Amino acid sequence: MGQSRVGTYSEKHVAAISADLAASIDAAAFGAGSWDEVPGVLSHAFPGSFGGLWNMNFAESRLNFLAVRNIDPAFAKSFSDHFAYINPWIPYWSGARSGITALSEEVFPARTFADTEFYNDWLRPQKDVEAGAGMKILGDRGETIQFIMNFPLSLSETYGKAAVEVLTRVRGNLERSISLARLMRTGVEQTMAAAALVERNRCAAFVVEGDRLVREANQMALQIVSSGQALIVRSDRCFIANTDADARFGSVLAKLSQGIPTDGERISFRTSAGAWQITMAALPPAEPARTNISLLPPRQLILVLVTELNPAIPDTADLSTLSAIFTLTPSEIMFCRRLVNGESVADAAEQLGITVETARTRLKSILQKTGTSRQGQLMLLLSRLQ
Repeated sequence: MGQSRVGTYSEKHVAAISADLAASIDAAAFGAGSWDEVPGVLSHAFPGSFGGLWNMNFAESRLNFLAVRNIDPAFAKSFSDHFAYINPWIPYWSGARSGITALSEEVFPARTFADTEFYNDWLRPQKDVEAGAGMKILGDRGETIQFIMNFPLSLSETYGKAAVEVLTRVRGNLERSISLARLMRTGVEQTMAAAALVERNRCAAFVVEGDRLVREANQMALQIVSSGQALIVRSDRCFIANTDADARFGSVLAKLSQGIPTDGERISFRTSAGAWQITMAALPPAEPARTNISLLPPRQLILVLVTELNPAIPDTADLSTLSAIFTLTPSEIMFCRRLVNGESVADAAEQLGITVETARTRLKSILQKTGTSRQGQLMLLLSRLQ
Protein backbone atom coordinates (compact mmCIF):
# COMPACT_ATOMS: atom_id res chain seq x y z
CA MET A 1 0.00 0.00 0.00
CA GLY A 2 1.40 3.43 -0.92
CA GLN A 3 2.21 6.01 1.73
CA SER A 4 -0.34 8.80 2.25
CA ARG A 5 0.65 12.20 0.92
CA VAL A 6 -0.02 15.85 1.66
CA GLY A 7 0.14 17.43 -1.77
CA THR A 8 3.42 16.21 -3.24
CA TYR A 9 4.98 15.70 0.21
CA SER A 10 4.77 12.33 1.95
CA GLU A 11 3.04 12.11 5.31
CA LYS A 12 6.35 11.01 6.83
CA HIS A 13 8.08 14.13 5.49
CA VAL A 14 5.34 16.45 6.74
CA ALA A 15 5.38 14.77 10.16
CA ALA A 16 9.17 15.18 10.41
CA ILE A 17 9.04 18.88 9.47
CA SER A 18 6.20 19.47 11.93
CA ALA A 19 8.10 17.74 14.74
CA ASP A 20 11.24 19.82 14.11
CA LEU A 21 9.25 23.03 13.98
CA ALA A 22 7.26 22.19 17.12
CA ALA A 23 10.50 21.46 18.97
CA SER A 24 11.93 24.80 17.85
CA ILE A 25 8.82 26.67 19.06
CA ASP A 26 8.85 24.89 22.42
CA ALA A 27 12.56 25.60 22.87
CA ALA A 28 12.01 29.30 22.20
CA ALA A 29 9.08 29.42 24.61
CA PHE A 30 11.08 27.94 27.49
CA GLY A 31 14.31 29.83 26.84
CA ALA A 32 16.30 26.91 25.44
CA GLY A 33 16.22 28.43 21.95
CA SER A 34 15.43 31.70 20.22
CA TRP A 35 12.36 32.93 18.39
CA ASP A 36 14.74 34.08 15.65
CA GLU A 37 15.46 30.44 14.86
CA VAL A 38 11.84 29.37 14.39
CA PRO A 39 11.20 30.82 10.89
CA GLY A 40 14.55 29.37 9.81
CA VAL A 41 13.38 25.84 10.59
CA LEU A 42 10.34 26.37 8.37
CA SER A 43 12.20 27.93 5.42
CA HIS A 44 14.94 25.28 5.59
CA ALA A 45 12.32 22.56 5.12
CA PHE A 46 11.08 24.25 1.94
CA PRO A 47 14.14 25.24 -0.15
CA GLY A 48 13.80 28.55 -1.96
CA SER A 49 11.35 30.01 0.57
CA PHE A 50 11.75 32.60 3.29
CA GLY A 51 10.14 32.38 6.70
CA GLY A 52 8.83 35.14 8.92
CA LEU A 53 7.43 35.46 12.42
CA TRP A 54 6.18 38.76 13.74
CA ASN A 55 3.95 40.47 16.26
CA MET A 56 1.90 43.29 14.71
CA ASN A 57 -0.70 45.58 16.22
CA PHE A 58 -2.78 46.44 13.16
CA ALA A 59 -4.92 49.09 14.90
CA GLU A 60 -1.90 50.98 16.21
CA SER A 61 0.29 50.23 13.15
CA ARG A 62 3.07 49.01 15.41
CA LEU A 63 5.48 46.15 14.73
CA ASN A 64 6.44 44.74 18.13
CA PHE A 65 8.65 41.85 17.01
CA LEU A 66 10.14 40.60 13.75
CA ALA A 67 12.19 37.52 12.92
CA VAL A 68 12.88 36.52 9.32
CA ARG A 69 15.12 33.92 7.72
CA ASN A 70 16.49 33.35 4.22
CA ILE A 71 15.78 36.92 3.16
CA ASP A 72 18.20 39.66 2.13
CA PRO A 73 18.95 41.89 5.18
CA ALA A 74 18.10 45.00 3.16
CA PHE A 75 14.61 43.67 2.44
CA ALA A 76 14.19 42.64 6.08
CA LYS A 77 15.07 46.15 7.22
CA SER A 78 12.81 47.87 4.69
CA PHE A 79 9.96 45.59 5.77
CA SER A 80 10.48 46.54 9.41
CA ASP A 81 10.84 50.25 8.65
CA HIS A 82 8.10 50.71 6.07
CA PHE A 83 6.56 47.86 4.12
CA ALA A 84 5.10 46.04 7.13
CA TYR A 85 2.72 48.97 7.52
CA ILE A 86 1.48 49.06 3.90
CA ASN A 87 1.29 45.33 3.34
CA PRO A 88 -1.78 44.64 1.13
CA TRP A 89 -2.32 41.34 2.96
CA ILE A 90 -3.10 43.27 6.19
CA PRO A 91 -6.87 43.58 5.56
CA TYR A 92 -7.17 39.82 5.14
CA TRP A 93 -5.12 38.92 8.21
CA SER A 94 -6.63 41.61 10.46
CA GLY A 95 -10.11 40.25 9.78
CA ALA A 96 -9.24 36.55 9.96
CA ARG A 97 -10.03 34.51 13.06
CA SER A 98 -7.31 33.42 15.43
CA GLY A 99 -5.75 30.07 14.58
CA ILE A 100 -6.52 30.20 10.86
CA THR A 101 -4.02 28.93 8.28
CA ALA A 102 -4.28 30.00 4.66
CA LEU A 103 -2.65 29.99 1.23
CA SER A 104 -2.30 33.32 -0.54
CA GLU A 105 -3.28 31.80 -3.88
CA GLU A 106 -6.59 30.71 -2.39
CA VAL A 107 -7.54 33.81 -0.37
CA PHE A 108 -5.67 36.81 -1.81
CA PRO A 109 -3.16 36.20 -4.65
CA ALA A 110 -0.31 38.69 -4.96
CA ARG A 111 -1.28 39.46 -8.55
CA THR A 112 -4.42 41.20 -7.28
CA PHE A 113 -2.27 44.01 -5.87
CA ALA A 114 0.36 44.12 -8.61
CA ASP A 115 -0.03 47.90 -8.91
CA THR A 116 0.95 48.63 -5.29
CA GLU A 117 4.19 49.98 -3.86
CA PHE A 118 4.48 46.89 -1.68
CA TYR A 119 4.42 44.58 -4.69
CA ASN A 120 6.64 46.59 -7.03
CA ASP A 121 9.23 47.84 -4.55
CA TRP A 122 9.43 44.97 -2.07
CA LEU A 123 7.81 41.68 -3.08
CA ARG A 124 8.60 41.50 -6.79
CA PRO A 125 12.28 42.60 -6.55
CA GLN A 126 13.01 39.58 -4.35
CA LYS A 127 12.08 37.32 -7.27
CA ASP A 128 10.04 34.15 -6.96
CA VAL A 129 8.43 34.69 -3.54
CA GLU A 130 4.96 35.79 -4.65
CA ALA A 131 3.10 32.81 -3.17
CA GLY A 132 2.71 32.29 0.54
CA ALA A 133 1.26 30.30 3.40
CA GLY A 134 0.56 31.72 6.81
CA MET A 135 -1.07 31.39 10.20
CA LYS A 136 -2.55 33.99 12.53
CA ILE A 137 -2.83 33.77 16.31
CA LEU A 138 -4.05 36.55 18.56
CA GLY A 139 -1.52 37.76 21.09
CA ASP A 140 -2.90 40.22 23.61
CA ARG A 141 -4.97 43.42 23.35
CA GLY A 142 -4.72 44.06 19.64
CA GLU A 143 -1.55 42.12 18.94
CA THR A 144 -1.51 39.57 16.14
CA ILE A 145 1.18 36.92 15.78
CA GLN A 146 1.77 35.93 12.16
CA PHE A 147 3.86 32.95 11.10
CA ILE A 148 4.37 32.99 7.34
CA MET A 149 6.38 31.44 4.54
CA ASN A 150 6.75 32.93 1.05
CA PHE A 151 7.90 30.83 -1.89
CA PRO A 152 8.00 30.79 -5.71
CA LEU A 153 4.63 30.81 -7.41
CA SER A 154 5.87 27.92 -9.54
CA LEU A 155 6.12 25.78 -6.38
CA SER A 156 2.57 26.42 -5.18
CA GLU A 157 1.43 22.91 -6.03
CA THR A 158 4.53 21.42 -4.41
CA TYR A 159 4.71 23.53 -1.24
CA GLY A 160 1.24 24.94 -0.65
CA LYS A 161 -0.75 22.16 0.98
CA ALA A 162 2.26 20.77 2.84
CA ALA A 163 3.13 24.19 4.30
CA VAL A 164 -0.43 24.77 5.50
CA GLU A 165 -0.53 21.29 7.03
CA VAL A 166 2.75 21.89 8.88
CA LEU A 167 1.51 25.22 10.23
CA THR A 168 -1.76 23.61 11.30
CA ARG A 169 0.07 20.86 13.19
CA VAL A 170 2.25 23.30 15.17
CA ARG A 171 -0.61 25.69 15.93
CA GLY A 172 -1.10 24.25 19.41
CA ASN A 173 2.59 24.66 20.23
CA LEU A 174 2.55 28.30 19.15
CA GLU A 175 -0.70 29.05 21.00
CA ARG A 176 0.71 27.58 24.23
CA SER A 177 3.94 29.51 23.77
CA ILE A 178 2.06 32.77 23.26
CA SER A 179 -0.02 32.13 26.38
CA LEU A 180 3.17 31.54 28.37
CA ALA A 181 4.82 34.67 26.95
CA ARG A 182 1.71 36.67 27.84
CA LEU A 183 1.89 35.54 31.47
CA MET A 184 5.62 36.20 31.67
CA ARG A 185 5.25 39.65 30.15
CA THR A 186 2.54 40.55 32.65
CA GLY A 187 4.84 39.49 35.47
CA VAL A 188 7.73 41.58 34.14
CA GLU A 189 5.50 44.63 33.70
CA GLN A 190 4.02 44.30 37.18
CA THR A 191 7.50 44.06 38.69
CA MET A 192 8.60 47.18 36.80
CA ALA A 193 5.50 49.10 37.88
CA ALA A 194 5.82 48.10 41.52
CA ALA A 195 9.53 48.97 41.58
CA ALA A 196 8.78 52.44 40.22
CA LEU A 197 6.51 53.14 43.21
CA VAL A 198 8.74 51.75 45.95
CA GLU A 199 10.36 55.07 46.84
CA ARG A 200 7.38 57.24 45.87
CA ASN A 201 5.56 57.06 49.18
CA ARG A 202 5.51 60.81 49.82
CA CYS A 203 3.34 61.74 46.85
CA ALA A 204 0.54 60.28 44.77
CA ALA A 205 2.07 58.07 42.10
CA PHE A 206 0.78 55.54 39.64
CA VAL A 207 1.94 53.68 36.54
CA VAL A 208 -0.03 53.54 33.29
CA GLU A 209 0.34 52.35 29.72
CA GLY A 210 0.03 54.63 26.72
CA ASP A 211 -3.70 53.89 26.46
CA ARG A 212 -4.25 55.15 30.06
CA LEU A 213 -4.61 51.64 31.53
CA VAL A 214 -3.58 51.82 35.19
CA ARG A 215 -1.09 49.08 36.11
CA GLU A 216 -0.14 50.06 39.66
CA ALA A 217 -0.91 52.87 42.10
CA ASN A 218 0.19 53.81 45.60
CA GLN A 219 -2.17 54.57 48.47
CA MET A 220 -2.06 58.34 47.99
CA ALA A 221 -3.04 58.00 44.33
CA LEU A 222 -5.90 55.70 45.29
CA GLN A 223 -7.12 58.29 47.79
CA ILE A 224 -7.12 61.05 45.15
CA VAL A 225 -9.02 58.79 42.76
CA SER A 226 -11.51 57.93 45.49
CA SER A 227 -12.10 61.62 46.25
CA GLY A 228 -12.51 62.51 42.57
CA GLN A 229 -10.66 65.77 43.18
CA ALA A 230 -8.08 65.47 40.43
CA LEU A 231 -8.18 61.97 38.94
CA ILE A 232 -11.00 59.81 37.61
CA VAL A 233 -10.69 56.11 36.76
CA ARG A 234 -13.17 54.51 34.37
CA SER A 235 -12.81 50.93 33.14
CA ASP A 236 -9.33 50.83 34.74
CA ARG A 237 -8.22 53.85 32.68
CA CYS A 238 -7.17 57.15 34.19
CA PHE A 239 -8.52 60.58 33.27
CA ILE A 240 -7.79 64.07 34.58
CA ALA A 241 -10.70 65.98 36.11
CA ASN A 242 -10.02 68.92 33.81
CA THR A 243 -10.91 68.67 30.12
CA ASP A 244 -7.97 70.63 28.71
CA ALA A 245 -5.45 68.97 30.99
CA ASP A 246 -6.88 65.55 30.19
CA ALA A 247 -6.45 66.13 26.45
CA ARG A 248 -2.80 67.06 27.00
CA PHE A 249 -2.39 64.09 29.34
CA GLY A 250 -3.60 61.66 26.67
CA SER A 251 -1.39 63.24 24.01
CA VAL A 252 1.75 63.07 26.15
CA LEU A 253 1.05 59.47 27.18
CA ALA A 254 0.70 58.46 23.53
CA LYS A 255 4.02 60.09 22.64
CA LEU A 256 5.91 58.67 25.60
CA SER A 257 4.56 55.18 24.91
CA GLN A 258 5.95 55.40 21.36
CA GLY A 259 9.32 56.81 22.42
CA ILE A 260 8.59 60.21 20.88
CA PRO A 261 10.34 63.13 22.65
CA THR A 262 7.94 65.64 24.17
CA ASP A 263 8.30 68.77 26.27
CA GLY A 264 4.89 68.40 27.89
CA GLU A 265 5.65 65.89 30.65
CA ARG A 266 4.57 68.40 33.31
CA ILE A 267 0.95 69.62 33.33
CA SER A 268 -0.57 72.07 35.81
CA PHE A 269 -4.32 72.41 36.12
CA ARG A 270 -7.16 73.44 38.38
CA THR A 271 -10.29 71.66 39.51
CA SER A 272 -13.01 72.72 41.91
CA ALA A 273 -10.92 71.14 44.67
CA GLY A 274 -7.74 73.12 44.03
CA ALA A 275 -4.60 73.36 41.93
CA TRP A 276 -2.63 70.31 40.83
CA GLN A 277 0.39 69.28 38.84
CA ILE A 278 1.13 65.96 37.18
CA THR A 279 4.58 64.88 36.05
CA MET A 280 5.09 62.01 33.61
CA ALA A 281 8.16 59.98 32.72
CA ALA A 282 8.62 56.86 30.61
CA LEU A 283 10.08 54.05 32.68
CA PRO A 284 13.29 52.51 31.34
CA PRO A 285 12.15 49.65 29.09
CA ALA A 286 12.84 46.07 30.05
CA GLU A 287 15.26 44.51 27.60
CA PRO A 288 14.13 40.94 26.94
CA ALA A 289 16.85 40.58 24.29
CA ARG A 290 15.90 37.77 21.93
CA THR A 291 14.51 35.46 24.58
CA ASN A 292 11.35 33.55 25.32
CA ILE A 293 9.49 36.78 26.12
CA SER A 294 10.69 38.75 23.08
CA LEU A 295 7.77 37.60 20.90
CA LEU A 296 5.49 39.58 23.24
CA PRO A 297 7.87 42.26 24.55
CA PRO A 298 6.97 44.31 27.64
CA ARG A 299 4.94 47.40 26.83
CA GLN A 300 6.18 50.89 27.59
CA LEU A 301 5.07 51.96 31.06
CA ILE A 302 4.78 55.55 32.23
CA LEU A 303 5.19 56.84 35.78
CA VAL A 304 2.77 59.62 36.75
CA LEU A 305 3.23 61.78 39.85
CA VAL A 306 0.40 63.95 41.16
CA THR A 307 1.10 66.92 43.43
CA GLU A 308 -1.35 69.32 45.00
CA LEU A 309 0.11 72.77 44.48
CA ASN A 310 0.57 74.92 47.59
CA PRO A 311 1.83 78.51 47.86
CA ALA A 312 4.97 77.31 49.57
CA ILE A 313 6.50 74.24 51.09
CA PRO A 314 6.15 74.52 54.86
CA ASP A 315 9.31 75.01 56.88
CA THR A 316 8.87 72.01 59.15
CA ALA A 317 10.62 72.33 62.48
CA ASP A 318 11.40 68.63 62.54
CA LEU A 319 13.59 68.87 59.44
CA SER A 320 15.33 71.90 60.90
CA THR A 321 16.78 69.55 63.51
CA LEU A 322 18.81 67.96 60.73
CA SER A 323 21.30 70.78 61.16
CA ALA A 324 22.01 69.91 64.78
CA ILE A 325 21.85 66.14 64.37
CA PHE A 326 23.72 65.64 61.09
CA THR A 327 25.31 69.08 60.46
CA LEU A 328 23.32 69.52 57.25
CA THR A 329 23.58 72.94 55.64
CA PRO A 330 20.47 75.09 55.02
CA SER A 331 20.61 74.25 51.30
CA GLU A 332 20.80 70.53 52.10
CA ILE A 333 17.82 70.82 54.46
CA MET A 334 15.83 72.61 51.76
CA PHE A 335 16.74 69.77 49.37
CA CYS A 336 15.46 67.23 51.92
CA ARG A 337 12.18 69.14 52.17
CA ARG A 338 11.74 68.78 48.42
CA LEU A 339 12.33 65.04 48.61
CA VAL A 340 9.88 64.70 51.50
CA ASN A 341 7.31 66.57 49.43
CA GLY A 342 7.51 63.77 46.85
CA GLU A 343 9.77 65.39 44.27
CA SER A 344 12.42 63.45 42.40
CA VAL A 345 16.03 64.60 42.33
CA ALA A 346 15.46 66.18 38.91
CA ASP A 347 12.25 67.89 40.09
CA ALA A 348 13.99 69.26 43.17
CA ALA A 349 16.85 70.56 41.05
CA GLU A 350 14.43 72.42 38.80
CA GLN A 351 12.51 73.95 41.70
CA LEU A 352 15.70 75.01 43.50
CA GLY A 353 17.28 76.44 40.37
CA ILE A 354 20.30 74.13 40.34
CA THR A 355 21.56 71.58 37.85
CA VAL A 356 20.71 67.91 38.17
CA GLU A 357 24.41 67.15 38.63
CA THR A 358 24.59 69.62 41.53
CA ALA A 359 21.47 68.03 43.01
CA ARG A 360 23.05 64.59 42.80
CA THR A 361 26.20 65.87 44.48
CA ARG A 362 24.06 67.43 47.21
CA LEU A 363 22.19 64.14 47.69
CA LYS A 364 25.47 62.26 47.93
CA SER A 365 26.65 64.65 50.65
CA ILE A 366 23.37 64.22 52.55
CA LEU A 367 23.63 60.43 52.35
CA GLN A 368 27.17 60.54 53.73
CA LYS A 369 26.27 62.87 56.58
CA THR A 370 23.16 60.89 57.59
CA GLY A 371 24.85 57.51 57.27
CA THR A 372 22.35 56.25 54.71
CA SER A 373 23.40 54.44 51.55
CA ARG A 374 20.52 55.18 49.20
CA GLN A 375 17.61 57.55 48.73
CA GLY A 376 15.03 55.09 50.04
CA GLN A 377 16.83 54.82 53.39
CA LEU A 378 17.10 58.60 53.57
CA MET A 379 13.36 58.97 52.95
CA LEU A 380 12.64 56.49 55.75
CA LEU A 381 14.88 58.49 58.09
CA LEU A 382 13.22 61.79 57.17
CA SER A 383 9.74 60.34 57.66
CA ARG A 384 10.71 59.32 61.21
CA LEU A 385 11.88 62.85 61.98
CA GLN A 386 8.57 64.44 60.91
